[in-house]
Amino acid sequence: MALKLDPMKLVTGWRFLQLALLVHLWMMGEQGTASFVFIFLLFIMTALRWRFRLPIWTVLADIVICLSYFPITLISYYGLALPIFELALKGKWLLSLVCFACFAIAPVTSLMFWNNVQAVMFGSFASLMLHMQQAIKREADEQRQARSELESLNKQLLEANRSVAQKAKLMERYRISRQLHDHLGHDLTGAALALQAYDYMEDGEEAEKLLQEVKLRLERSTASLRETVHNVTPTAWLGVESLEQIASSFHQCPVRFQKSGNLGQLDAYSWELLEACLKEALTNIARHSDATEVVVDLQATDSFLRLSIKDNGSLNKGEPAGTGLRGLRARARALAGSISVNREDGYHIVCVLPVGKQGGEAE
Repeated sequence: MALKLDPMKLVTGWRFLQLALLVHLWMMGEQGTASFVFIFLLFIMTALRWRFRLPIWTVLADIVICLSYFPITLISYYGLALPIFELALKGKWLLSLVCFACFAIAPVTSLMFWNNVQAVMFGSFASLMLHMQQAIKREADEQRQARSELESLNKQLLEANRSVAQKAKLMERYRISRQLHDHLGHDLTGAALALQAYDYMEDGEEAEKLLQEVKLRLERSTASLRETVHNVTPTAWLGVESLEQIASSFHQCPVRFQKSGNLGQLDAYSWELLEACLKEALTNIARHSDATEVVVDLQATDSFLRLSIKDNGSLNKGEPAGTGLRGLRARARALAGSISVNREDGYHIVCVLPVGKQGGEAE
């Protein structure tokens, strides 16, 4: 498990450790009131920065406090590390070095020198970490916004496709009704009228001609009906038949296909998602599983349709979801559905889609 490092926690920790160093020096050396007041003032500034986001100019208060106590206590030279750190943290390295130059008038010791050097270095390091964290957050926000816009666009495209499909279905129904009316209806009406006239005809020869005309009209109507049925019959597998065909063409191991409920409620786009889901599951089983049987269960109710694909083999549980599965989940969300995967007891993928007005097209 990766350790999540928060730069602001490191910054806060360094600030209070520096105050702890000042308290330690005060206790080990001169325990005067002036030194205590100096440390207390720096503590107030540090606490304010921990609680609020203070502007950069407030560092001037720390510098003034330290310079004011230079003639009074040596601890003030150690305290100068705090404003040096704050300036480096804000990216003001030049000002930080100017503060560091104040040691030209100070009785510098080795501990004092390296304490302020580490203040510059740690402040610069923390500044770099904060900038990197902000850049990562901006990139993550941009990616989330892009994903949100993509899903929104996907939903709009699906709605547009549903509308086009519905209009195409209505146009096809209208075309079929016009074809039946213009050809089949005309011939059947003519045949019916001819049969009615046949009952009142006395001339046998004329009656025979009329009967032949009725026969011709019926034959023509039958041919027209046969042609219409042939034209509207799909040449490819659709719906549950397509799922059964995909399952039967899988040769890695036997596939048991089960179905129940009213399966005629989904639109074409939902069926395409179910087909892609079944193909993805069978592909993963063929590549990564040692299953000896796969069970495909398709259940439909009045409110949702559930497709379950489960095998009895073992699959690498640590294997992350591939791009295919991530794409299927995005498509399912666009249809107000969901896809879940369980690898605890074999490979089990479940796709749930709403039906009726929620998921399928309205009739």
